[in-house]
Amino acid sequence: MKCVSMVFCFTALLLAISIADVRGECKLSLQDDFKKPAPVYIKDGVFLAPNPAGDIRLRKSETLAVACPGNKRRVVLGNVTTSLDVVEASCVSNTTFRVGQWLGPFKSITCNVQPWFSSQEVKGGCGRGNQLHRVGYQIESVFFSVYEACFDPSLVRTVYVRHELTPASVFFQKGQQRPQFTEGTLFGKVRMSKLYSMKNQKERVQELVGDVADQYITKKEFLSRGHLAARADFSLRACQVATFHYVNTAPQWQRGNAGDWAALEEALKRRISALGRPVTVYTGTHGVMSFGPHKELYLTADANNNGIVPVPLYLYKLVFDPLTRKAVVFVSINSPFYNSTITDQLTFCEDVCERKEYSWLTWRDDGTTSFCCNYNDAKVFHLPKLPVSGLFY
Repeated sequence: MKCVSMVFCFTALLLAISIADVRGECKLSLQDDFKKPAPVYIKDGVFLAPNPAGDIRLRKSETLAVACPGNKRRVVLGNVTTSLDVVEASCVSNTTFRVGQWLGPFKSITCNVQPWFSSQEVKGGCGRGNQLHRVGYQIESVFFSVYEACFDPSLVRTVYVRHELTPASVFFQKGQQRPQFTEGTLFGKVRMSKLYSMKNQKERVQELVGDVADQYITKKEFLSRGHLAARADFSLRACQVATFHYVNTAPQWQRGNAGDWAALEEALKRRISALGRPVTVYTGTHGVMSFGPHKELYLTADANNNGIVPVPLYLYKLVFDPLTRKAVVFVSINSPFYNSTITDQLTFCEDVCERKEYSWLTWRDDGTTSFCCNYNDAKVFHLPKLPVSGLFY
């Protein structure tokens, strides 16, 4: 009887495989079937993304564009570097795809060099003399935007970054070496990499507090390049890489970056996954952090000795659900050095996250202070005008 059962199971397995072959469905694993250097994948006019189960499926003969945008970037098929920077890959079955006459596993379609992202200014700006830029990939005649950034050229700071957070963001391609940040052409003669150096940070803090600067800038506490649109908010490597533009950063104290801010990013992804639909996220900065009256901290000064590249006093995430028109603003005070008297003064709204509806978010005990506001109470941040009709939770 045992033998009959094994035969039956084996027959059923062969039947299932045969059905899959007949259907010709392709199923791709984020971790196994996408190799480096990772191309940009476009399907139906948007970036490729995993389904609710965390994998990617295509029907037989369904196609997607595989692109390697950038100077001297080319598509590689197996061990052959083509002369093309974009190809059309068609599902055959399982993990086998066809590109022209080439037939092989999807993971064998790569780039010779990591694709290059770029930024484009959008006409019309984003108010108050700010510039609106989109960051993404130019593929042939179409620019595919990963996120948009509202940039203040006078202070050399990013006001906010706008991106879409989807349920698929909980699935994340791992194994990508962190690339270096790029400045592009947005910052003129300001060398952002130099400003974030420990040497410059210590010098700037020393100008404000004197010889005790060593107490503020240490190996464990320093100003990090805080991502606004989080790298981990994007499932595929090419979109992750595009987050490493300085326009997508703000000087953020490391304790908060790895503490409350990381907790918010992780909890928000889980919440949107449970929600089952995308939301729009505006991540921004406001004000200037200081060590006391008239001691505001900037990473450098302009030719007239006016401070530029401010260390923000606040960082925030405005989450907006376009379907229900509900929103909430998560706020973090960007300083681990303030006492409770100061943080109480800086907490300017009723903390709605104390309600039971926000049990999905737990702040970390990192020495910083964070709270949450409804949309109307947070307009001190000069938020984008949105048709908000309730509180998102």
